[in-house]
Amino acid sequence: MAFGDNGKRKKTLFEKLTMVVIVIMLIVTVGAIFAAAFGALSY
Repeated sequence: MAFGDNGKRKKTLFEKLTMVVIVIMLIVTVGAIFAAAFGALSY
């Protein structure tokens, strides 16, 4: 771990928030790709 390894420890609120944001961004990106694909197909 880059941030000072403390062994087993609970994830901090900031880490959880970061994970949630990353997951949401992934879902939005995939959704945009699918939307673009469907838009191209419907022409």
